[in-house]
Amino acid sequence: MEALGTNLILLVCMYPFIFIMFFLLKNDGMDKKKGRFGVILNAEQQKVPEVEQITKEYGKQMNKLLLVLALIPLPILFIPWFSVSISLWMIWLLATCFVFFIPYGIANGKLKALKLEKGWRQSGEIPVYVEMKEAGSVRRVKWFHFLPQTVISIAVFVWTLVMYPQVQIPAIPILIGSFASVAPLFAAEAVWMDKQKNQPVSTDSDVNVNYARAKKNLWKNFWMLCSWVNTVYTVSLLFTFDKDGRVNGGFGIGFVLYMLLTVVLCIWMLKKKAALDTSYEAKMDLVQPDDDDNWMWGLIYNNPKDKHFMVEKRVGAGTTVNVATVGGKAFVIFIGGSLLAVPLLCIYLFFLEFTPIHLTVENNQLVATQMREEHVISLLSISEAELITERPKMSRNHGTSAEKLLKGSFKVKDVGHCEVFLNPQNTVFIKLEAYGETYYLGGYDDAETRAVYEMIK
Repeated sequence: MEALGTNLILLVCMYPFIFIMFFLLKNDGMDKKKGRFGVILNAEQQKVPEVEQITKEYGKQMNKLLLVLALIPLPILFIPWFSVSISLWMIWLLATCFVFFIPYGIANGKLKALKLEKGWRQSGEIPVYVEMKEAGSVRRVKWFHFLPQTVISIAVFVWTLVMYPQVQIPAIPILIGSFASVAPLFAAEAVWMDKQKNQPVSTDSDVNVNYARAKKNLWKNFWMLCSWVNTVYTVSLLFTFDKDGRVNGGFGIGFVLYMLLTVVLCIWMLKKKAALDTSYEAKMDLVQPDDDDNWMWGLIYNNPKDKHFMVEKRVGAGTTVNVATVGGKAFVIFIGGSLLAVPLLCIYLFFLEFTPIHLTVENNQLVATQMREEHVISLLSISEAELITERPKMSRNHGTSAEKLLKGSFKVKDVGHCEVFLNPQNTVFIKLEAYGETYYLGGYDDAETRAVYEMIK
């Protein structure tokens, strides 16, 4: 039942990502104002039956992937081993982030081939010079716009350090600190995006200025709303823990609401951006350069001649990196390292859960080992020891809680914070006092635990 509860929490936390990726990428693929699937096509070219057929096939492939990815997590709910279930969840999450790009890339390749076959590719275009001085100076974001959210978030983090000393319950400051750090990150992202080069959309400078101002206002409002949602959730986390660090039901509900609001804001942003483009569509008389070859699969921008690290996405809203720049290469290396860390973490979790624990007495020391020496307790420091046949109820502060392993700092009723190292499936355990700490220890099996107890009692 404990494993099922953990998997249900993971389901609630991770499941929304599949719908976020599906709708965002499907929206990108169907953006008909600039083209389709990252390929520049005019309105007449998009009405060609071959283009409509490629679009229809893309929609079918996306729907099939959504159905498959939505069903995969259901069997994971009933896997009792934490390391197996969390590994499968992480693999599923990675698949959710990347697998939808496969039909997108296929559609992009088909459209590029069709465009070449039909002779639609433009070459040797006469450049159009647009006066961008005023539009380039449009700025809508200042760092102090995000100061209240940042101050509140940092104050909440400092408060958790006071209420939950890191030595005793580090998980709570780490969790709240992670969300608190998002506020200054949002501020940095908003200011940085606001300083990026504005892309001209018209030969009329006034149109470029007004469009740039409206678009930057939209992004400013988006980042501000996201920052406030994150700040409110950070504050709400204070009410999901009691003084002993145990969570209540509000934690899961709050996270679900946080995710839903984030999704709603993303959808709101996309709709507002689409409405903005529609309102300026008649004034957008500047022909986009036909640089399909600079966009791999319509998603990855690779242009050595462009020195900008970040550029606007070919379709949809937002920005992407230019992987031909030094910053772009560093970003790719970072992402690659992060992806490589996932299987390594999975392997570590497998060893952590399935490596057996052992208690031994060596050189007048009680040694608890599992992958490494976890506790080394001098027998002379043990002031009290008893053999117990019933494990008390425990709530984890930090450490590992798996089907066959409890390890780390736990809260035990009427005892307080204790160091725990045992297999919860056993029936015999050692409770001892040493170094001013209370320990609950167990060996590989009951026989090993009894033997060690006889040596130290």
